[in-house]
Amino acid sequence: MNYHWEVINIETKSRYEVISDLETNKRSLIREREALQNEVKQRELDIKNLKRTLEDKETDLKDCKDSLDGKKDTINELIESVEASLQRLSTMQTK
Repeated sequence: MNYHWEVINIETKSRYEVISDLETNKRSLIREREALQNEVKQRELDIKNLKRTLEDKETDLKDCKDSLDGKKDTINELIESVEASLQRLSTMQTK
């Protein structure tokens, strides 16, 4: 009879272990499923951030193009000023 009790105890323990393993697997699968949704959300956020960065770069390019003529004019004036200074120095050396 004692032997029979040990067999039942081992069988019961095995069932508990199986149930425990199944519950552990279930929790793991649930976490994996939730991680999939988080992965999708993260990728959506990454795309949103990339779009925002692209918009910022496009705005920066537009601003650069808008100010291009003014910057060129300023540089041209500075070049003319330097040329005039060089011309004066050249004239002073000849005198």
